[in-house]
Amino acid sequence: MLDRGGQIREPCAVRLLRLAVALVVLVVLVGEVGYRLLLQTEFVAAAAATDPRARGVSASVGFPLMPGLALHRTANVTVSEHHVVLGSLTADALVARGTGVHLKILSSLTDRRADVASVDSVDFSAGFSQAEASRTLPAGYSYVFQADRVIMKGPGTTLTGRFEVRAPAQVIFILPGLQTPPVLTFSGYPFSQCVTGVEVLPGKATITCSKPHPGTDLFAHP
Repeated sequence: MLDRGGQIREPCAVRLLRLAVALVVLVVLVGEVGYRLLLQTEFVAAAAATDPRARGVSASVGFPLMPGLALHRTANVTVSEHHVVLGSLTADALVARGTGVHLKILSSLTDRRADVASVDSVDFSAGFSQAEASRTLPAGYSYVFQADRVIMKGPGTTLTGRFEVRAPAQVIFILPGLQTPPVLTFSGYPFSQCVTGVEVLPGKATITCSKPHPGTDLFAHP
């Protein structure tokens, strides 16, 4: 269709269609962001209720969310907690990264709680300082963490070794010839049952646990 200037003018129906598409996209984006924020709030509340002693609980939901929910009802969820008691020591931070978190959308909206049907896998990690680990040693002894190396200092002695995971859920100070090596043990889910790795960096260490198909256990708990 030509206007008075001889230029092609877009038909009214096409313009209305463009406007309708733009409005639909806007509504989807607003709904997506709103539902994402709602879920994050609900995951924070659930994690805090699971371990009331934890501090600074936060959560994030994988974005974009709605396409995955509409087709598969799944999302990726990360929950972070601070000052988490793991038995004989306290973790500075504990992070749970859930992949393939299957949600019951209707009940999550109506009951205002994150209703998880199942989780494909969760990777847990917990970090603690050398000072916190030293609390597990006899009086007068302490740990010094360096990259991939652990030094144990005591009255008149300095021993250099490493941490090693011993199944199912222990971290042992390894030094050739040491008859009774110090052991770190943990309480609560999941680290009382599962420690799959340990990484030592200057001043801190991080333990990890990977759990495939943990049911609905997305959060660490005492």
